[in-house]
Amino acid sequence: MAYCTQTDIAEKLNVSRVTVSKALRDHPDISPEMKRRVKEIAEECGYTPNLIAKNLTSKRTLTIGIVVPDLENSFFSYAVDSMVDAASEHHYHTILTVSRENEQNEKYNIQSLIGMRVDGLLVCVSQRTSDPRVFEEVKKRNIPIVFFDRQLEGMDFRRVTFNDEIGAVDALDQIIKNGYSRIGHFAGYSNVSIGRKRCDGYRKALEKNGLKIDPAWILAAGFEIQDGYNSFMKLYKTTKMPEIILAVNDRVALGAYKGAKEVGMDIPGDIGIMGFGFSETAQMFSPTLSIIHQDPRKLGTAALEVLIEEMQNTGRHKTRNVIIEEEFIWNNSIIKK
Repeated sequence: MAYCTQTDIAEKLNVSRVTVSKALRDHPDISPEMKRRVKEIAEECGYTPNLIAKNLTSKRTLTIGIVVPDLENSFFSYAVDSMVDAASEHHYHTILTVSRENEQNEKYNIQSLIGMRVDGLLVCVSQRTSDPRVFEEVKKRNIPIVFFDRQLEGMDFRRVTFNDEIGAVDALDQIIKNGYSRIGHFAGYSNVSIGRKRCDGYRKALEKNGLKIDPAWILAAGFEIQDGYNSFMKLYKTTKMPEIILAVNDRVALGAYKGAKEVGMDIPGDIGIMGFGFSETAQMFSPTLSIIHQDPRKLGTAALEVLIEEMQNTGRHKTRNVIIEEEFIWNNSIIKK
């Protein structure tokens, strides 16, 4: 028999279906010997539990939906990996969806996960997301949701983020104290929280240290490798180059590396490049990238734990915004004077 039901097992053992059900759940009413026999037959005939029926009865699926912008970006891969591990510890399954940095894909993914009756959602919004309606629908349905890394402003959901603004200020303080004063910024889109906060940190650091902010050195393009390359080439062709470029993330920094190589500029000899990122990726750059370090594993685990609090209704009185601190790591893409 390739597939069977609880009724098939009951008929084979000449017992009731209720007995089989209890045995499969290790109910104390059933003897150890009967449990052994039921589980043995279940394995032989390829029995799998009917999760849909079980979920209809319990009104819970023990499933968490995850929405990320991209898996080519290893940052999200590491974060999701930690979420899956942490969810498993709490006996939850995960369903992963990818928006490909597309707002419509993101909306479809969230609607699909709602249709699957997930117990909660972990969402990192796409760089193009601006319409809050799908999130308002989530709220109406009382489905717990936690934003991580990126968030859509104006939505009253809990969130787990890095301390981007302070991270930028602290890192640039060190750069400026080391003797650098001409610093540019390849920014992300301002409608996405990380793009705005990282740019705010850049501006505050320069103002704090009495440096002039040159609008020509702030290029807002996006979060991808091509955006970093395009920004570098535009800067190279139209204005005097800064000494240091702060990239909104390591993918944009990689695009800047590509541009510098193409025009024959040495890193760090001719120009220094730094970016928000994490240590594993930074070590893959040549020279190794100076980073404002963000640990995606810490982010993923923290986001999952916050969602568990929301699903168990224990996070009502806790802080709405969980902030993870960052640290600056010099590495080799900027010369220490």
